[in-house]
Amino acid sequence: MLVFRTRLLAAALVTAALAAACGSSESSGVDAAASPCAPGVTEDEVNVGIVYPDTGVLSAQFTGYRFGVEARFAEANAAGGVGGRQISTIWRDDEFDSAGNLQAARELLRENVFAVLEYTAHSEQSTPLLHDKGIPVVGVADQAAWADNDNMFPLAYQVDDTDATSTLGDFVRAQGGTRAALITTTITESSVMYAQNARRSLEAAGIPVVFADTNATVSSPEAVQRIVGSGADTLISLASLDLYSGAVTAAAAANRPFKVALSPITYDAHLLNTPIARALAGTYSTVGFSAIERNLPAHRAYLAAMTTYAPEIQPPTQLSSIYGYITADLFLRGLQAQQGCPTRESYIRGLRGVADYDAGGLLNQPVDLSAGKRTVDLCTDFVRVSAAGNAFEPVGAKPLCGQVISGAAQEGAGASVPARGR
Repeated sequence: MLVFRTRLLAAALVTAALAAACGSSESSGVDAAASPCAPGVTEDEVNVGIVYPDTGVLSAQFTGYRFGVEARFAEANAAGGVGGRQISTIWRDDEFDSAGNLQAARELLRENVFAVLEYTAHSEQSTPLLHDKGIPVVGVADQAAWADNDNMFPLAYQVDDTDATSTLGDFVRAQGGTRAALITTTITESSVMYAQNARRSLEAAGIPVVFADTNATVSSPEAVQRIVGSGADTLISLASLDLYSGAVTAAAAANRPFKVALSPITYDAHLLNTPIARALAGTYSTVGFSAIERNLPAHRAYLAAMTTYAPEIQPPTQLSSIYGYITADLFLRGLQAQQGCPTRESYIRGLRGVADYDAGGLLNQPVDLSAGKRTVDLCTDFVRVSAAGNAFEPVGAKPLCGQVISGAAQEGAGASVPARGR
């Protein structure tokens, strides 16, 4: 495991003096703008807090995040850091729990971190606290609040409580889908919003949702029979992998295989060369960045950084590790916009001035962080599980971009999420 909290002995007295000048307690409410630098910043270091679920339900899907962040920061540190400052980190596990997320944020504030990097499904609890304290937050959006708060910078914003995109529906229609079954779970707010937005996207493409299940019971023979009886030729899932693969397998056994079966959680390198992957051959997954299999220069640079600075994570092509790498890169972009000793206010202003961030080509589309409100991502990449179940195959020559479908949040797949004020 990489260790980022390296300190030079010669800088110890300078560090202590600057810490006193910048304030030693986040809870004290000290205005960072009144100090030469923000808490967590010294002449030679920027201390960053990281929140992700290292334990808890579905935590395995987030395992690579830490390694991706570490690799990008180590890469930057090896090149001299940013403005002569090395990046150090403090990690907290939110245990895939909303209360744990709030506790993790509180602990990081007591550590006087400069900013927070976050990849979780439960950011709703810490969001008000971090906003009230003016803490920059960078990461992957799991709540609509990421678009509502000016201190939050999502590199990927795929679900919203008001707007959806036509992208999913356009893709399904292009693959021949005509009638859809939608299965999901209400375990997180983001999964509920995904179901809502998927329904709206499908229906905008003229594909009715003829079956919906939010109770994750579709692996039972009776439930699969109901899907088959509904006439659905398309399955869209945000349920667990075993339920999704069970439904696909059962439909094929009933001689009614789906024309289109898609789940965003199946883009996982650990899945390849397993019985599940072979059962899911020909099915699809959405990817919130340019799929690594496209082998672009940005992908090769990412793989080189992971090989050099985070060889422990294998394979390095995990969804979470790529998100970690991009999150760290976006944070660094904000630091590069600073002059002198940064404050949190100046960091937020600087990153808000970036209008074309694309992570060096890793993202599906440039992100305009200067816009008054972050809009839902219009472009999504799609991959297909190969016939042998041993690879992901990009679909099309490039990611698919749709249009915004505007409107108030509505019920989808039997569940609703209240719209947030803007």
